[in-house]
Amino acid sequence: MSEQRETRQPHTVRIDGRRSMNVTAVDDVISFDEDRVVLGSAGGVISIDGEGLHIRKMNVDGGEVLIEGKINALTYIDKAVRKSGLFRKK
Repeated sequence: MSEQRETRQPHTVRIDGRRSMNVTAVDDVISFDEDRVVLGSAGGVISIDGEGLHIRKMNVDGGEVLIEGKINALTYIDKAVRKSGLFRKK
């Protein structure tokens, strides 16, 4: 019997002064514009609301995303709403 293990980096969210946010274990950028970024992550679907938001860095291999702009809210959403995204790790 072979044992399958999923190796996944820990999911973290770090917000610095409401001006930048670093999220790890991201596997999909579902949508983004200046007012909202929606990410699929190991911790679930994350909706980031704000003003003047932009994705400053996206590391496909490492699953890391850096968002800059004014961050107003962070919400985890049920995974059932997840649709095909723009960037998805398989």
